[in-house]
Amino acid sequence: MRWLREESPQYNQIIGNVTLDAAREEFDIDQTVVGTFSSVLGNNKVNTMRVAFTREDVAFANPGFNGNGQNQAILKPTLDFLTFTTQQNGVAQARINNAYQFENTFSWFVPGKMGDHDIKFGAQYQYVSQRFSNQGNANGTFTFSTNGPFNSADPRTYPERFDIRVPGASDFYQLGHVIGGFFQDKWRVNPRLTLSLGARYDLDILPINQADNHLFSSPDAYPIDKNNIGPRLGFNYDLSGDGRTVLRGGYGLFYNSTRVGQISGFITGGVFSDSFTAVFPANAADPGPSNGRLPTDPTLVNGPVVNTALVNQLFPPGSRVRNTGTVQLDNPDRVTPYVHQASVGVERQLGSTLAVTAEYIHSSTRGQLMTQDLNPGLRGTTSRTSTLRRIDPRFNAAVQTQVNLGESEYDALQLSLEKRMSNSFSGRVSYTLSYGRGNTSGSGNAASSGFQLLDDMRLDLNQGALDTDRRHNLVVSGTLLVPRTRGLTFSWVARAVGRAVHDLRLDDGSRPQRIVRRAAAGGHLHGGGAGQRHRGLRERAKRRQGSWLLPARSAGGLPAAAW
Repeated sequence: MRWLREESPQYNQIIGNVTLDAAREEFDIDQTVVGTFSSVLGNNKVNTMRVAFTREDVAFANPGFNGNGQNQAILKPTLDFLTFTTQQNGVAQARINNAYQFENTFSWFVPGKMGDHDIKFGAQYQYVSQRFSNQGNANGTFTFSTNGPFNSADPRTYPERFDIRVPGASDFYQLGHVIGGFFQDKWRVNPRLTLSLGARYDLDILPINQADNHLFSSPDAYPIDKNNIGPRLGFNYDLSGDGRTVLRGGYGLFYNSTRVGQISGFITGGVFSDSFTAVFPANAADPGPSNGRLPTDPTLVNGPVVNTALVNQLFPPGSRVRNTGTVQLDNPDRVTPYVHQASVGVERQLGSTLAVTAEYIHSSTRGQLMTQDLNPGLRGTTSRTSTLRRIDPRFNAAVQTQVNLGESEYDALQLSLEKRMSNSFSGRVSYTLSYGRGNTSGSGNAASSGFQLLDDMRLDLNQGALDTDRRHNLVVSGTLLVPRTRGLTFSWVARAVGRAVHDLRLDDGSRPQRIVRRAAAGGHLHGGGAGQRHRGLRERAKRRQGSWLLPARSAGGLPAAAW
């Protein structure tokens, strides 16, 4: 039995271009309890049972929220200027994630059956839950096209956009079941060759009420992907016959289990909701301030002061109303993303303490989730403040779903030189040359395509290096046993990481993704991106906590007007 508890408070977090007035705080308590029971069943069989409980209790908030009894709505509004944010941080959320896990593994050694077999098989079950509460942006956020300061006599300093959480705080409970099973046989064919053969099955059951989602035939018809069988195979071959040179390789198909937090948006951001972000004006910045005129939107006419009476009149507190902000709809074709991975390498022993290794690794990821806007639109002109005219007038803003159109490739060459412990010293030098690319950024729960035009995501234009691509990675590490200290050790790790300068550039030499985000935010392309909060000259794209959706059976995604 083992118990581990970690507390990690963090104060004055400066995240993004914010002043100290807009700093954040984080309180994180992690706990894990693990119990293991092993039974020896004869001289060649062992059964191991394991039970575990894990909890993450974390709160992301700000000093004002934590100091006033946790009421974000009574704090000053956040002021989001052109290049910085000040006065108040809008983050105020907390969640408790619990995971109860049981697994059992049976090991059986079978000698003399065309070689020796080390057989293992087992199963796992995990019950996961999440209690999530969110008052974020209940104080409201005003967006400006300049860096201020606000002057009531100068129309250009007035805010041009306002957004706020309505009608109240978000508070929900979510659960899921994760089931897995596996079988493997490590088969020693002869003294020089060993094969590894096996397969694994994974199943996620994550109930979501689809009552307000017209894409589903029944409120209980949430997606369950039952076709997740992953074969595994590998080999080790002694090339020289003396154990000094080994060739090894393998292949596996791996499925990416869905986290409950990745599909939370389908619970909170449906067609009707008791907590969402309303934006004023809905599909364009107020054109007044940037043209030297006072704004005309009722939420902006008084400057950066929240008109609480008006907001409460439009969205009565405690009610469940039609979502006028970004709507998030689950996808009936949602399945589990997967990756094919293969590797081959050789290791050579040099002398009694040195070994050199070279290995090539390739992975192909398929069915990565990407966010698609089912209610895109076009602006009447290229002006940043031109109204975005969406294709479905029943919705004020974007209607997001997740589609399994993301693909990526990864290739890496890994080289290492290792010195085993001798003369009180061991060390390792390793270098990796890699390249990751795809039609998605490779980061976030469900990245969007900044090139989407109406219902065409135009992923061919989104092809390029992943955001996480690191071309060069050099690591030097070592351990030294300090003499005459009875076991005191000194260890170190040094790393140098380099990102390659890729060939794909726009006219100004910058990366396409950066330019596209600016253009889409300003309305010069289409304004149909995923989860954008339009914010003046540099309206930012917010990647919401989405879901892992993979409609592999509908490669073209869902028709934008299929209601």
